[in-house]
Amino acid sequence: MPFLKRSLADEPMRPITAANDNLEEFSMSIRPLLLASVILLAACDSAEAPTGQVAAVVDGQEYTVSQVNAELSASGIGADVRDKELANRALDAAINRSILAEEARSRGLDKTPGGALTLKRAEEVALVELLRRDIQSKAPSLSDEEAQQFIRANPALFADRFVSIVEQVVVPKLSRSDLDALEAANTLDEVRAALDGKNIAYQTTMGSVDSLTVPPAIAQQIVDLGVGEVYIIPQGDGARINAVISKQNYPITGSEALELGRQLVSKQRSEGQAQDVFRSILTEKKAGARYSEEFAAPSQPNGEANGSAQPGAASE
Repeated sequence: MPFLKRSLADEPMRPITAANDNLEEFSMSIRPLLLASVILLAACDSAEAPTGQVAAVVDGQEYTVSQVNAELSASGIGADVRDKELANRALDAAINRSILAEEARSRGLDKTPGGALTLKRAEEVALVELLRRDIQSKAPSLSDEEAQQFIRANPALFADRFVSIVEQVVVPKLSRSDLDALEAANTLDEVRAALDGKNIAYQTTMGSVDSLTVPPAIAQQIVDLGVGEVYIIPQGDGARINAVISKQNYPITGSEALELGRQLVSKQRSEGQAQDVFRSILTEKKAGARYSEEFAAPSQPNGEANGSAQPGAASE
């Protein structure tokens, strides 16, 4: 006897409302699954490595390649993101600073009187640096002849360039009269004796001097000094007294000298232009300044305004 399938007619008729109820139940049952799927997909997307100009994402905060380059530029090492090790360190420094700064904000430290003053000073320092860069970027270009003139006038930086190993007596604080008295000393032993006689504190160390790292005028004065000779470089409120231990010449000539000459002259020119503009602005704005009885304008212009730091210290 053949097996017969039940006819659809044998199925009891179900009310339409019942079918709708079942559909709604099914819809309600899969809704949480769909929501979970969306959340899972979003989590997968957020876990993907950043691309394009985004270098990292930490705690929801994006850090860009531009920030990494700015960090490297501020460090003064002249690298860029192609140096992966330095770039990674720069990125980590930016991330660390941002996290800790946000923690300071969360504690309300930026709202305290001291915090507000610190932030204001930091902002002003940054703005002054931006102004300096803007002025320097507009300095006029120089010709090869100007660079050649500088090379000829400063042989200690080029054909006679040298690196010397020196023994140093570092004096953190030294009056002008005591500094003048040290000029009579011919050896470091005489320098130490003079300092000891006046109970002036000092430290003895070793260092090196590259004639490229000192002002051209000083380099020209010490280029002919031999082993054992002593010279003094004023530094801040004190001085470094150096005795030459050894000396080696490393001349810079040809196209390398021309390129370096252009760089040095351009740097001098742009820095000089920035100082001139700063001086003009400060003179104009401070013309009508009024001070309380406890304060007055200094007798000498403050070097901090134009950031004029005197080089010349030997590296240790």
